[in-house]
Amino acid sequence: MKKLLLLTTLFLAFACSKDDEDGDDNSSEPKTFLEKYDGTSWRGGSSTDSSILTLIDGTYFYNFVDLYNGDVNECYKAKRGAQISDGEQMEVTIKKNEPDEMIWEFKIGGVLSDRLSLTIKGETLTERVTYFDEEGSFDKTYTYTKTSASYSDYCN
Repeated sequence: MKKLLLLTTLFLAFACSKDDEDGDDNSSEPKTFLEKYDGTSWRGGSSTDSSILTLIDGTYFYNFVDLYNGDVNECYKAKRGAQISDGEQMEVTIKKNEPDEMIWEFKIGGVLSDRLSLTIKGETLTERVTYFDEEGSFDKTYTYTKTSASYSDYCN
């Protein structure tokens, strides 16, 4: 009888510890900004000159299109690592990718050009950009509102 009780207690202890481990790993919660907002788009600007920003948890994570009234749209995509943009060598590095904030920067020709910080509150995405040049740096803030339109509606 004692052996049966001991065996049952051991089985119960191992079963509980397995459940506790599973409970600590809440895999349904997004672990990164890109996971959390994968496929989400925001519109910025005015009614005559606006832009769409779509985030993708994939190769090209930052997908941006300038929508010009009556003119050709300009499409930009960024991926981690080295790439060519407007004929120049560019390198993108994600510095922070946490559920509530993403920071990434890019270098052109090996020189830091821009640092971008993305945060979201409700239906609004705030993009803070620090631009670097030979004279120093300056900051600019852009705001976007969630939209059903996406980058792929305008660009390939």
